[in-house]
Amino acid sequence: MDEAENRAWDWVPAAWQPVVLGGLCLVALGFFAAAAWPKLRTLAGARPEQRCDRPLARLKDTIRIAFLQTRLFREPRAGLMHALIFWGFLILLLRAAQFFAIGFFPAVGLPAALDGLYGAYGLAKDGVVALVALAVGYALYRRLKLRPARLTLSGEGLLILVLILLILISDVLFEAAHAARHPAAATWLNPLGWSLAGPLSALPPGALVHLHNGAYWAHVSAILFFITLLPRGKHFHILTSIPNVYFSRPGPGGTVRRLDFEDETQETFGVTHIGEFTWKNLLDLHTCTECGRCDAVCPALASGKPLSPKQLTVDLRNHLKSETPWILAPEKQRAETAPELLGGVIGDETLWSCTTCGACETECPVMIEYVGKIIGLRRGLVLTHDRYPEEFAQAFRSLETQGNPWGFPRDTRADWAANLNIPLWDKDRPTEYLYFVGCNGAFDSRGRKIAEAVAASLKAAGVEFSILGTDEGCTGDPARRAGNEYLFEQLASQNAQTFQEKGVRKVITHCPHCLNSLKNEYPEFGASLEVIHHSELLARLMKEGRLPGAEAAGGRVVFHDSCYLGRHNDVYDPPREVARAAGGTPALEVEHSRDRGSCCGAGGARFLLEEKVGERMSHRRLDELLDARPDTIATSCPFCVLMLEDALKAKNLSGKVQVRDIAELGRK
Repeated sequence: MDEAENRAWDWVPAAWQPVVLGGLCLVALGFFAAAAWPKLRTLAGARPEQRCDRPLARLKDTIRIAFLQTRLFREPRAGLMHALIFWGFLILLLRAAQFFAIGFFPAVGLPAALDGLYGAYGLAKDGVVALVALAVGYALYRRLKLRPARLTLSGEGLLILVLILLILISDVLFEAAHAARHPAAATWLNPLGWSLAGPLSALPPGALVHLHNGAYWAHVSAILFFITLLPRGKHFHILTSIPNVYFSRPGPGGTVRRLDFEDETQETFGVTHIGEFTWKNLLDLHTCTECGRCDAVCPALASGKPLSPKQLTVDLRNHLKSETPWILAPEKQRAETAPELLGGVIGDETLWSCTTCGACETECPVMIEYVGKIIGLRRGLVLTHDRYPEEFAQAFRSLETQGNPWGFPRDTRADWAANLNIPLWDKDRPTEYLYFVGCNGAFDSRGRKIAEAVAASLKAAGVEFSILGTDEGCTGDPARRAGNEYLFEQLASQNAQTFQEKGVRKVITHCPHCLNSLKNEYPEFGASLEVIHHSELLARLMKEGRLPGAEAAGGRVVFHDSCYLGRHNDVYDPPREVARAAGGTPALEVEHSRDRGSCCGAGGARFLLEEKVGERMSHRRLDELLDARPDTIATSCPFCVLMLEDALKAKNLSGKVQVRDIAELGRK
């Protein structure tokens, strides 16, 4: 690159070129700061949250998800399109810096020693320009012609794509006009400009000057205009997505945190207005790309419920924008009450529709967290507004008085094991494992059969285990997911104290909801447990040859993933290994399986509620599983068993297809 190229603006005196460009930059940065500064202030003043632990795990996730764009490739075509634009953006940042260097230092050329490096970059840059142009072309075709229902097809998105095209085209024309004006300097290392230089050389010299200068102005103006737009719409995610991925939860589990009920400065509990979210919650809102991938996998939305994860985020973000002046105003100048959020901006039924299955979080390419926000808003409804579905009222009373959501007498919790010769936990002579049965296994007639099958398998393998009997209580999962954090606090504290007093260290459970609470949430209550799901233990025992041979399950077996075992705890292979050992062949898979498996509808305490709106989620999931023409549906969650069996009964298929826990498959 020589001085002739750096003299980009022949119509402007050289001394004024940096001044003009500097003025434009100041104006653009001023517009950017005016829109971005209030957002940064709300983030800085939001409720604190610890998100700086495990830096290496966070860095690994950032490289994999933010830079390598791995989640986008769940949809290959759209994923490649977005990845090319993102990677191209990173590579072309250097080219943008070069354009501004040309403007600020028009008389300074590149040192000759760097000519080779610059030439190699020019060749790579032109390749990137071509690929990004193709990606943008497909993006425009997709928005204008294909128009996927899940996308927000806004004018803003089209404008950004047009600006990107303008930046790419002006780059090529800038190179081509320079090559046409200075043929001796033209090089194949800038193939796009070099190939256009021949046709452009037929233009008069004055026209080439204007083309060269016009391309420069178009390039820098498009970049500066792009900068002014960033904090004014959804494309602010270009700046927030990488930090949002870094500060997201590393690995599965741990989406909900304990409330401090001893804090006397708190007037409300849960989230009742937008200013009560944490800074990470607000960063999520600014990061949403409105791609709709969350909507595409949401079982509530698919079954006709009034919940769209994307729209929830957009509504919260718009509300945050409108209420930012209230949040940032001095306390004396604020209105007497905080702006209403619950029941207005976000409808109650929207919140109660969520199963907390986590499908939206697994699908989101920028790691937005939804479950924690949903539960925070439910806490606001329950703890502050005392407003929740009628079915929860009885469940809350039963959990408080009897330690289970159905109201069965507390002293009957161990009745399921009365004739099974299972010892009670003795802290003086503890067994290797405590079998935490859970409310479903202890009280539900179908759940008891699963508990009996698990106990039989453990005995057959020679595993030393015992139970707490009537000392066991509900983990509190239904209360926490329903928003009654105070009740969860009571139940969890009581259980944690029992574990500590009895010296419990290793726990087996066949309920993924119990697993999630004990493993991921009880450490905050002082219970440091080694918790294992029965599928993990049974799979290990089979590999060790400790379980006797099982009869073949017979027929076609399809596997259904539990959300709280899979997405929330990353356990996918062990239950399949158990099912394979029982059936002799791998279980069949349906399209929506593993981390893209569809929810049965029981999570989020919804097993306590009647589905009064739309189609039953369990019916939709059953239809998906029936596509495999199974004789048996295998799963590893007692609530999934109940929901799918109920769906079979409703469809008059009870005698044709069975639903069985993996512990029940092929056992003698």
